[in-house]
Amino acid sequence: MPTASDDVKRLLAEPEGQQLEFKIGNVKPEVIAQIISAFANSGGGTIVFGVRDDKPMPDRLIGIDEARYTHAMRRAMQMVTPAPTVTTEVVSVDGKSFGVVEVEPLSGSLVQAMGQAFFREGDRNSRATADRIMQSLPVQPKDPELLAEVQGLAAAIASQTLTVEELRAAQGWKAQLPLMLLNGIIGAILGVLATILIT
Repeated sequence: MPTASDDVKRLLAEPEGQQLEFKIGNVKPEVIAQIISAFANSGGGTIVFGVRDDKPMPDRLIGIDEARYTHAMRRAMQMVTPAPTVTTEVVSVDGKSFGVVEVEPLSGSLVQAMGQAFFREGDRNSRATADRIMQSLPVQPKDPELLAEVQGLAAAIASQTLTVEELRAAQGWKAQLPLMLLNGIIGAILGVLATILIT
C-alpha cells in the first residue's frame, strides 16, 4: 500500500492500466463499488482519488474532500459482496489530499457490486460475461455434467449483471411512477364501471 508521498507521486507518474485507476474526488459510490469488484475479480489493484486523467501533470492533481471521500468509500463497501480486503488511506502530496485504495484479489469467489460482477480488462472495467467468469475459476470442472452446471451458473450471473445494468439505465420510470399509478387507478375504475354496465 503506497502510503508515503513519494510512493503516491510514483503512482501518479504511471498510466492507468490493469492494476491502477485514477478518479477525480467526486465519484458516486456505485462507480467505486464497480471498480472494487473489477479489481477484486482480476488480481487486485489500486485506485487513486483526486486525479483527473484528462489533464497533463501537474494540472491533473486536484485532490479530494476527505469527508466526501470517506463517505463515498463507506457506501461503496456496503454495495460489494462478498467484501474483499480493501485498505484505504488519505495521503498528502504537495499540499493536496489524495485517497489511495488498495483492493486485494479475492480468489474462490466472484465479487459483485449491487448484484453485478465486473472484471478489469487493461485500463477499463467490464461487465462480467459467462466466458470471463469461467476463465476466472481457479479449477475447471472435469466432469461434463458439473461443467455444464457451472457454465449455466456463469451464464446466469452474466445475465443478471446485464439485467441489473439495463434496469438502472431505465430508472427514468421513477419519475413516471405517479402517472402510472394514476393510470392504473383510472383503468381499474373504468374496468369496474364497464363490468357494472355490461351486467
